[in-house]
Amino acid sequence: MNDQSNNILDKLKSSTIFKVISGYAIIAFITVQVASLVSDSFGFGQTFMQNVILGFFVVLPFIALIAWAASSRFGTLKILGISFVVIFTGYGTGSYVWVNNFVLPDLEKNISEDNYMDAWLASNMINSFAPFFSKYSENSDELSAAVNLKIAQDGVKVSWRPYEDVDNKLWRSLGTTPLTSQRLPLGVIQMKLEKEGFITTTITSANPSYRFENFPVSLGWTLEPISLQASGTVPEGMLYIPGGNFIPALLGGGIDPVSLNPFFIDKFEVTNEDFKKFIDSGGYENPQYWVDMDFVEDGISLTWEEAKIRMKDSTGSQGPANWEVGTYLEGEAKKPVTGISWYEALAYARYKGNILPPMYHWIKAAFPPAEIVAPISSKLLKNSNFSQKNLTEVGKGPGPYGTFDMAGNAREWAWNIFGGRGLVMGGGYTDPQYSATQNTPLARMDRSLINGFRTARLINPRDLNPFGDPIERTPPKPASFYKPMTDDVFKVYARNYEVNRSSLNPKEIYVDDSHPIWTKERIQIEVGYNNEKMDILIFKPKDTYRPVSSVIIYPGANYFSTPPEIDDINPGEFGLDFIVKSGRAIIWPAWKGSLDRMTASLTASPEDRARSFRELLRYWTTDTSKTIDYLQTRQDLDNKNFFYLGMSYGAIFTTHTLLFEDRYKGALFYVGGASSSTPPLSDGNNHLPRIKTPFLMLNGEDDYLVPKSMAMALYNFSGTAENDKKIVFYNSGHWPLPRNQMIKESLDFIDKYTD
Repeated sequence: MNDQSNNILDKLKSSTIFKVISGYAIIAFITVQVASLVSDSFGFGQTFMQNVILGFFVVLPFIALIAWAASSRFGTLKILGISFVVIFTGYGTGSYVWVNNFVLPDLEKNISEDNYMDAWLASNMINSFAPFFSKYSENSDELSAAVNLKIAQDGVKVSWRPYEDVDNKLWRSLGTTPLTSQRLPLGVIQMKLEKEGFITTTITSANPSYRFENFPVSLGWTLEPISLQASGTVPEGMLYIPGGNFIPALLGGGIDPVSLNPFFIDKFEVTNEDFKKFIDSGGYENPQYWVDMDFVEDGISLTWEEAKIRMKDSTGSQGPANWEVGTYLEGEAKKPVTGISWYEALAYARYKGNILPPMYHWIKAAFPPAEIVAPISSKLLKNSNFSQKNLTEVGKGPGPYGTFDMAGNAREWAWNIFGGRGLVMGGGYTDPQYSATQNTPLARMDRSLINGFRTARLINPRDLNPFGDPIERTPPKPASFYKPMTDDVFKVYARNYEVNRSSLNPKEIYVDDSHPIWTKERIQIEVGYNNEKMDILIFKPKDTYRPVSSVIIYPGANYFSTPPEIDDINPGEFGLDFIVKSGRAIIWPAWKGSLDRMTASLTASPEDRARSFRELLRYWTTDTSKTIDYLQTRQDLDNKNFFYLGMSYGAIFTTHTLLFEDRYKGALFYVGGASSSTPPLSDGNNHLPRIKTPFLMLNGEDDYLVPKSMAMALYNFSGTAENDKKIVFYNSGHWPLPRNQMIKESLDFIDKYTD
């Protein structure tokens, strides 16, 4: 038996396969050892060593096959076996290397940068070609969300594509209506709706959003279903814009909804070749296009003939200021016509049977209906012609309903009159991006080379009033109006905010342990005024064995106007669950005026509102002090580390509490700023220099509710030391902010100021 074993062993040792594999193993071992010695010297990381070892293991089967084939005659089965192993191993190895070395790093980088669209597309590609190595599913909540797109008609073919692919003709089919619970990647998406007998419609929206009926927070209003228009019912070159309530994306315009009936608007800005047809048809000579125009220049009234003299091109012919000999320059037929006055724009609109768009109609067509909570403006502006040297041909920056160039390229004249001047909207090619949500009054005879227009047609002519009436706007106060409080003034002022140190008498309402990450408690305390009690929600991380620091939430305006039930509050709705996951507690008090303690202060008259707001400032100061007093009685909470976190309204109006609460280690302001419309700033008392708390501000570059100037006012006015304050502007609107960047900045800040 031993002899037989020895014979087998001798034969094995003498075989070609054994010799080849043994030699290969020796070479591999020596190579790996040498590589490990030099890897550090040459800056090679762990991944390099893993790939070297993997490479040797991958090549081993091929070496064995070659040795086997060389040692005996080829047969059909042997050839098939070799082919199968080569193909399978090559596919597996190639897929592994492709996924782990190329696709997966980019996918995870996109996730870290909140670029979920590209991450979703990469995940989709991995699952299509290498499902065995898939780490992410395109259907995971991390990359996508279920949408329920409401369309009035059945049988509508729905296609989609990422907003960034607007120059690409590829559309992906979503299905045919009725559609329910389809999944789409997170981010900004274009949808194409097609049905025989109806006009093909293109819309753009963010996911999640009201449009897709999956935005996690309700502000108390919803969108009407999308309704396709029958063929032949929409004027040529125009788009149908549905009616309904919307919040105008207008700097300084407030957050009050505006109601409009449906209307039509030009898909593109009026081009040079369009305007040439107007001139060739006798547009400057036909009085019906110019009736009832009060021609004014520098405050002096003009006749029609006097006005026309001012409407000449660069060679003295009738036409736009930048034309020559009554026509546009070569190669500029498809560019927007510019160098025209408000009067010329209106005359052309009448020639087409239309009017200039009233301001709110223009805004409705330009920006998404849910822009306040699901902005696409950062994407739209990125694809628009801003901060450039030249106009481009029309067709850039597709908007929510399929219009183009309503941001950038040419500024556009609106119908409205302000102080005898016309309004231009959308910003122009030489303007910065934030001008997209500004309305700029200009002399109606202004013929700047940046001023263009498009036309609109109102289905209900009554909509022209009051939108055609002059727009009243209170000019902002000069900087000198805001006087820093002296020490003496502040001492007197502070007496109004002294807190009554009465007993808290805390009462436990309930403890909910059902969530996998946190324990939710509802506590009730007495606040010491008006015999009122205040509920406090505490979201504390599970499995903690030491006292945890607390982040106290000052929420957005909807919690003061259309709040949810207090027991329905979920930190994950606003992406704040990362605080608990990082080992801190979220504290959510029912501040005076919010949740079940609402007041009429947000809906009262301006005079009553100012008076009520002064009262609220006192209540919020007390509520804050009482909240921290209670938290310091808890053994499971760190009694030294408290952080302020304000979102929107809570990062604008409640910051006043920082004047009188020195137990905060730091403050986080999400999309916040300084408001000059409420006391004490509206009274001329600049209290902000007395706020010394370290803070972090995270804002959107394209935020029209809290524009950059408003954010910078809070940053610059505050008395916090320069090295203790930081402001970051993201390529986003008002909300949401880029999640991963927001998390990193926030946790870095909290870590820095935690004792």
